[in-house]
Amino acid sequence: MLVGHKPTLRSLTSAAAVLVGLACAGTAARAHDLVEPTVFRSKHGVLDLLMIARAKPVSTISYTPPGGSPMNPTGWVYEICPRPAHDIKCPAGAAVSDYGGVRLALQKGDTLKIRLVNQLPQLDPAKVNHNTDPGQANLFRNPTNLHTHGLIVEPRAPTLSDQTFGDYVFVQIYNSANGMPVPQTTHQHGSNKMNYADYRIEIPRNHPSGQFWFHPHIHGLSLNQVSEGLAGIISVGEVSDYAHGDARDTPFSDASVRHLVLKDMQVAPGGTVQFDSGPVAVQPGEVINQQDPGFCAQFPADSSEVRQGSCPGVDNSADEGSNFAGGNWFFTVNGRTFPTIKVTDPDGEVWRLTNASGSLSYNLQLTDDEAQKPMIMQLISVDGVSVNLPQDTTMDTMVRLGGARFRVVPCPPMPISRFHSKPVCVTQMVMMPSSRAEVFVTYRDPATGAIASPGRSASATFKMAGLTMGSGDQWPAVDLAKVHFNQHGWRNHISYAMDIRGDALATMQPSGILDAKVPYASATPLRDGCRPLPPGHRRRIFFGLADLNDDGTFGLGYEEVDQNGNPVPGTQLPVSQFDPAQNIVCLPLAAGQRPVHETWELVQLSTENHNFHIHQTRFRTINTKAAENTPLSVSLNRSIGGGMLQDNVPLGVATPNVPEVMDAQNGVCSIEQWRSGQCTSKPVVVDIPFSQVGEFVYHCHILEHEDGGMMAKIKVVPSPYGGSAWEAMNQMPW
Repeated sequence: MLVGHKPTLRSLTSAAAVLVGLACAGTAARAHDLVEPTVFRSKHGVLDLLMIARAKPVSTISYTPPGGSPMNPTGWVYEICPRPAHDIKCPAGAAVSDYGGVRLALQKGDTLKIRLVNQLPQLDPAKVNHNTDPGQANLFRNPTNLHTHGLIVEPRAPTLSDQTFGDYVFVQIYNSANGMPVPQTTHQHGSNKMNYADYRIEIPRNHPSGQFWFHPHIHGLSLNQVSEGLAGIISVGEVSDYAHGDARDTPFSDASVRHLVLKDMQVAPGGTVQFDSGPVAVQPGEVINQQDPGFCAQFPADSSEVRQGSCPGVDNSADEGSNFAGGNWFFTVNGRTFPTIKVTDPDGEVWRLTNASGSLSYNLQLTDDEAQKPMIMQLISVDGVSVNLPQDTTMDTMVRLGGARFRVVPCPPMPISRFHSKPVCVTQMVMMPSSRAEVFVTYRDPATGAIASPGRSASATFKMAGLTMGSGDQWPAVDLAKVHFNQHGWRNHISYAMDIRGDALATMQPSGILDAKVPYASATPLRDGCRPLPPGHRRRIFFGLADLNDDGTFGLGYEEVDQNGNPVPGTQLPVSQFDPAQNIVCLPLAAGQRPVHETWELVQLSTENHNFHIHQTRFRTINTKAAENTPLSVSLNRSIGGGMLQDNVPLGVATPNVPEVMDAQNGVCSIEQWRSGQCTSKPVVVDIPFSQVGEFVYHCHILEHEDGGMMAKIKVVPSPYGGSAWEAMNQMPW
């Protein structure tokens, strides 16, 4: 075979079962090509950066307000440069400050050092929805911090001897130009730092290779700051660590990997907008960072409305008090609206997708322009961990493992013996906020789905097909990018599919991060009410409202459940909004300082979707009726591994069986109604291995819901036992 040209890229059965209203919605491509995010790469095991959060006009987005002149709306960006020796500003010409975000390229065992400087502007208190919540009176001063989402790293707080932070979200960094924060007597959300803070994050040597991301995690302002643009991506290792060809057993070329960061921005025409405090005047071209799902219609009015990277605002003043007519909702890929993607490698490309939007969920598909049908893509990684599936894995199991996020379809016929992991073929992906997925993209025959040579004009449209979140938000249909398949020449490495060496298996092995001894933990007596779950017990988390009469009081409830499925007396907590002073869950590692597995039931009380996310780990969806030799089994089979490991999973919707839920309770059931059968909601059951010691959180990653209180604090401590699991079992105080 001839070697094809290898250019560099620099110059779901389906989620409809979970997400109500999964619906399908290109014309000529615009002049600009998709540009890869700027890369900051570690050297000699260290990446040391200065990162400044500040406001900046977004040069890649052009907006013309009614009766006005073209302008670039002002977003918030990270200005990044290699850290200078003694300063909190970047030298002239040394900084990158792209709205689309940068990529921090790390290797296993690296150290990531960041000095984060806050130069964000002060906010109008009337436009900060949670400024009157307990402990949140300083939100209008616009504090920030940093979370490295998806990294399985230590959530380390500072000490007297080391003032740096690990991946620790309980800190607020204030810009002194916005005034000093007023002391809060309750609900203080961590320590206060002025102007900057230093982070040092150690990447374990047994960390999975994959794609992760970073963003602020200030409770009450996460939606505002992410919606303004504060986010970037992190890669650990390379795609070639786990992706090989099937025709030739060689690593896939990292030159044919694309990173696609999805962000959206609502730009108002002026006038008044309805905030929680009431109607407030906004300027023409102002970014609405408390995003409104009703900004534009879900679908085009007719065929004349072409949505290439944006949709037009509509007048909602009669219903919600906001008139967005004349405004624009921009949907960007790497900061650009409707770019062109030219696929030239005959062996195809890997697309690494990140939903970096604050609350928006994407319903993604790649539609063949001529056949007008979704194209098959091969799913190779979920949330930064490459998949690993036994050859007898059924399609139904694939759907369950992926949290019903993917429309799984039969792969074209292929010799299964060639593959370490059974290939997973999808035509649609529901990516809720924070989701990542990696897919192998190449031209395929529209009739058979098999890899084929494209015609001279072969093209497709990468699109958001529109999505309804149960009884909640309706997200619009928009075309995101034009794709041209210019794959001329012989394929060299891939005949049928990519061969994946999955980290979903490697992480579960004795040397893997989710099974190996935690290197920095040592035996410590238990305190703070921490104790292991007794055998057969599990935790149950409820997603609902603290006040059923107030649709803004998002919260979580909790109880422990025994081996017979009965709540353990004294463990029940009602649905409550986030209180940073209270650890809802506290647990020790397993004996010998090894990761401990727990079973959690996630119970949806709402008729709109939520998205469960937990920091510092991964989890796998399980089925209590699954056989022990499948990735869905309750007890982990290490020879099979996790199948697909996730750090966020969509929850379905509750079905009320009594009218008052929709009529008087904002479409949200109470825990008592769920117990009595007045609401039907099947729990999502997950196995969570805890391998990192410290304090962190679990929450809904729809940031409107997180900021509203749907978050809880968890603490993991060292085990008091340094010996074997058998010795520890005989000492446990059951």
